[in-house]
Amino acid sequence: MTAISSDGMPRPVEPDGPAFAAVYAELYPRMVRVARLSLGGAGNAGAAEEIVQDAFVQLLRNWDHVESPAGWLRTAVVNGCRSWGRRRVIRRRNQPQPRVSVALDDGDALAVRDALRSLSARQRTAVVLRYFEDLPEREIAELLGCRPGTVKSLLARSLLRLREVLDD
Repeated sequence: MTAISSDGMPRPVEPDGPAFAAVYAELYPRMVRVARLSLGGAGNAGAAEEIVQDAFVQLLRNWDHVESPAGWLRTAVVNGCRSWGRRRVIRRRNQPQPRVSVALDDGDALAVRDALRSLSARQRTAVVLRYFEDLPEREIAELLGCRPGTVKSLLARSLLRLREVLDD
């Protein structure tokens, strides 16, 4: 962000530090959770944190124009996860990557993360936004660029798949 000073030179404009810091403190853990679950779980913790940090940098750059920081960040994080997923597919095509397994203490959490990995990226994102972020289908549809009916269908198929995987 820049403004023109009295001498006609551009100068940086700083956003309201305390307001931005409060938004960061409140939303950072939630956005990391959304990103981690959207990316498929524990193996992508670093990528999730990087995506969220990038989203906060973008928010800082656009601070004067953002009316709803939570919604703006959620959109930026979901889009960041989509981009990360596309880049990952391209990398995998060009060079196989070994899988990294992470041991977790909570067996149920591990089972849920494994089950989430069995879903497509779009299904996983819909499930995370609906059941972990508690967003209505209309907002999920806007974030995914589809109709609310498509979100309902994605969620129904995802829940069936999750039940199959978790019951085995």
